[in-house]
Amino acid sequence: MNCAECKEQLVLHVEQLLDDAQERQLAEHLERCRSCQAELRELEILQGRLVRNGEAARSDLEDQVMNRIIREQNVRLKSAAQASAGLRLRRLLMKSPMTRIAAAAVVVVSCVLAFSMWRDTGSIVLADVLAKVEQIQAYLYRENATTHDQNQGDRTLEATVLTSNEYGVRTEQTTVNAADGHQTRLLSYLLPRKKSIVILNLTEKQYGRRELDDATLANMKTDNRDPREMIKRFLACQYSELGTAVIDGVTAQGFATTDPAYLGNTAENLSARLWVDVETWLPVRYELEMDVREGVRISVVQEGYQWDIPVVAGDFEPDIPADFTADQMDGTPMPSYSDQGVIEALRIAADFTGRYPETLGHDALQQLVKQMTEALNTSDRPAVQQFREELKNAGSREAAMRVSQGRFMKLMTLTMFPLMLGGQGAEPVYHGDVVTPSDAGLPLMRWKVSDGQYRVIFGDLHAETVTADVLTQLEAALPQ
Repeated sequence: MNCAECKEQLVLHVEQLLDDAQERQLAEHLERCRSCQAELRELEILQGRLVRNGEAARSDLEDQVMNRIIREQNVRLKSAAQASAGLRLRRLLMKSPMTRIAAAAVVVVSCVLAFSMWRDTGSIVLADVLAKVEQIQAYLYRENATTHDQNQGDRTLEATVLTSNEYGVRTEQTTVNAADGHQTRLLSYLLPRKKSIVILNLTEKQYGRRELDDATLANMKTDNRDPREMIKRFLACQYSELGTAVIDGVTAQGFATTDPAYLGNTAENLSARLWVDVETWLPVRYELEMDVREGVRISVVQEGYQWDIPVVAGDFEPDIPADFTADQMDGTPMPSYSDQGVIEALRIAADFTGRYPETLGHDALQQLVKQMTEALNTSDRPAVQQFREELKNAGSREAAMRVSQGRFMKLMTLTMFPLMLGGQGAEPVYHGDVVTPSDAGLPLMRWKVSDGQYRVIFGDLHAETVTADVLTQLEAALPQ
């Protein structure tokens, strides 16, 4: 079942008019589709309001109410296709005696508010915006970002992002260090079919190719740069309306959230705003501000959206100039942003230092790298000694650097994977402050995989999927 078929059946579901087979198909789709979940919530809100206010009324008054609703909807949408969808909705709604009775009561209260009561979010419905954006095959936009860092100085980024459902993502970006004015220009290609990323450093005249596993490729879909994922996060948290404003000459309706759950509680002092064209129901501007850690604040603006633009395969084929040289990490697999990738990174940390990082994140990763570097000079742990031998036998300084960077690069998963989980609303929790490598039965890290199901990595680094009840018991055993 797709979204269009699902929305055709939601009213029948609310009115309990579907058979068992249809209910099962609908439930399967709703379980994985946040857009349709939001649509169902709106219908249930409407039904509750109608039931509370409904009284018996004549059929001609019923028709007046429903015709008014459809007429208002068609004026706002200005689309023949959506108008016909509205007429189908009228026929579905009027099949139910309960809805027919309650509809008359709505007009008695206020005919003028009939449409606003139907749509809880006003003239534009984010669930419908998402459904429309998900039909887009290719789009382009500009992004400007500023990082205010009290320790390392400010940086700015300007990027142009071209995305194709079929071919992948091409990003051209320029980063400027505000302290010295140094610029770095990158051209990158995310190529799902080849399961790889190709990065051209236009400033240094270098290139690098990185392999991706299936889990990393799937999790990259939650990238904050993807407008589809951004709208899904709005729908999954508390948000409000901003009214209308003129954005780049376009009348747009605004939505805003300061809900930390928007990015899975991975940032503080968060503020996100989305502006949607009232004519096309497509985004025209996106703004995000947040503190990613103490002393570091990021501001992002996406604008200049071009929707459903024509693209060809050649737009996503890297053209490496003849005078470019391979960087030291060319051909090295990207860290696996998955449970197995986290397990491997945690095992490296424990083998080098004898314990797990107390927390996960950028600062914790920097501290871990510092500890592991010190261990290379002072520790006699078996894993450290083995790594020293690998470096000694590498054959050259460049090869040794490649071995070292490959090992430390795997630690990036400890930062990136929790961020991705947070963006997906998976509610990751880490207990490295109280769980040690010897605590085989205690949960070191966990996150939600579905309603009532959690993935757990234990202290001995084996992983299991458990129920919410089992997780409660496991976390109750954690040291206080």
